[in-house]
Parts: sequence; C-alpha cells; structure tokens
Amino acid sequence: MYQRVERVMDADAPAPTVQVSDDGPINFSAASLSPLQEALGYRRGAESVAKCGRFYPAFATDDTVTVAPGNLSAGAVELILAHEYVHILQDGVEGYDRVSDVESFAVRRSLSEGSAVYVADRYADRYDRRWNGTTPLGIRECIYHRIGDANRGLAGRYYFGARHFAQRVDSPADLSAVYRSPPRTTEQLIHGLGPDEERVANLSVSVRQRGRWIGDTRQRAGELRLRSWLRTGLDADRAGTAATGWGADERLTFDRGERTGVAWVLRMDSPGDADELAAALDDLEATLESRDATSVETARVGDGTVVAFAGPESFVAGAEATGSAGDVTVTVP
Repeated sequence: MYQRVERVMDADAPAPTVQVSDDGPINFSAASLSPLQEALGYRRGAESVAKCGRFYPAFATDDTVTVAPGNLSAGAVELILAHEYVHILQDGVEGYDRVSDVESFAVRRSLSEGSAVYVADRYADRYDRRWNGTTPLGIRECIYHRIGDANRGLAGRYYFGARHFAQRVDSPADLSAVYRSPPRTTEQLIHGLGPDEERVANLSVSVRQRGRWIGDTRQRAGELRLRSWLRTGLDADRAGTAATGWGADERLTFDRGERTGVAWVLRMDSPGDADELAAALDDLEATLESRDATSVETARVGDGTVVAFAGPESFVAGAEATGSAGDVTVTVP
C-alpha cells in the first residue's frame, strides 16, 4: 500500500521498514495540566473520546514506521499507515523545507500533521476504506470536539491542519502549493488563508509590576489557543464565533510562589468582534467560577481590544489594563 500513497501524492521515496508493536491504547485522560492551564480553568480528563473509537500509538522516523494495531480493523490500520507514510514522503515534496521557517510551532505542527490527515482522508475515499465508520478527517473532528481541555489544542492542529489543506488544494498531489506559501498564524490556518491575508494587527503591550506577582513571560497565543480556552466553558459554535475576528494577542504569565496569573491581551479586527469576544468571556467567567476552577475578569481597552485576567482572585482583583487598542499597559498586583 506504500506505493498507493506514493501515487496519491505523486511523490517518490524509498519504502520504510514497518515495525509492529504491542502497545496498548492511548490514554487521553492521563494528560496533566500546566500551571498556565490551571490558571485558565482547564479541566482534567478526556471527556467522551471513547465515542470516537480506540486509538493506539503510531509514528514515523526517517526510514521506519512503527504502528500498534491493537484490536483495530484492517481498514483502520491501513489508514493509520497511510498517515505515517505521508511523513516518510513529505520531506521530498517541493516547498516542505519552508514549513520549518514558520515562526509558530503550532502552525508548523499543524502543516506536518494536517497534510498527513488530509492525504489519508483522500486515500480513504479513493480506496473505500473507513475507520470507525468514517474517514481520518472525520475521526480528527470527533477527537477535537470530545477530547479534554488539556489536549484540545494538540487535537486542533491535526483537525484544522487537515481542513486547511482541504480548503486550499484540490488534490494530495498539490501539497506543495501550501508548503511553498504556508500560513503564518493559526487564524490563517483555521480559515484556509494564505500568508498575506489577515495579517497580524499592531499590538504593543507593556507591564507595570507592583512587586508581588512577577514574571512577564509572554507569547502570541493565537486563535487556536483562544478557541481552546473558550471551549472550557462554551460550546463549539459559540467559541468559534467569539474567536473569529482575532487580530493579534499577547498572553502574559506571572507567578507568586506556586501560583500563576494570566493577562491575555486580545486585539480584535473590529469593535463588533471585540464586543462578541467580551460577551463570550463574561459567560466563560460565570461558568468557570461556578466550578470554582479559577477567577476571570475582563477589561476593554479602546474599541477593539479585550484584556482577560485569569488565575487566583488575589491576582485578578488587583490587575488593570489601560491604553489604546494597539498600545496596552497591563498593571499587575
């Protein structure tokens, strides 16, 4: 079947060695929460991934594919192998070397794994193979919506990565069109956009610290992580609608002893998008606080920027945000 994947991709590389392991099913409930995730109110557990099926480890190295078939059907194992064979072949696809230049790790991983899901999905249609009654993209969609909070961002890379290829190319033989012109943000990834569309808005964030909460570790989180956080307390449609319109962000973390506080500055594309996000965050706040998961408060800066504070009450109650939509000052207790 390796030759079938080569034909589907119009690619060529030496066939890998296939190793079979006796590893047991993946335990999605085993994921632990980071201090950042705990501050944001994430929950442990895998929710209802079992409704999507049972899943076993599989991975590819330079010239070897290792798969644990468990009790999966022959069709499911074939589709898993098709996914891993893509990883053997994709290094030779024109433009794949440009993926490593993308700054965002989440986007790089989404392009690598998403293209493998996309090719396996098209393989399933071409050769009439099914995995738990659906195709690889259907499986990834199910996992994304049912997996626990701690792993939803990771699951989203596979799901939205595959959708991105489906939106931008007509055939697995055209992967190079995306590899040569990869998205730069998870917003572009989610919405099937190229690197020159919906560019990141200007956003400058400065910090005033009063001495108790210290740190100022910051990163651009992106739309995918925003969606993942909103899903801790909102349904998929509400989270997707509220996160759409993302323009730029900076997520900052501060520590006091073993406790972590978060200031998430989110500049949206328009005042209307900011209104929608702020309303969603108000509902998220109510849900998370009703679970005694964390404290959340929001502030508006200008017409288009929302700042969310999350973590212990002593952090949230004393934090402030001032400035303009593109130039925000966060003051922490």
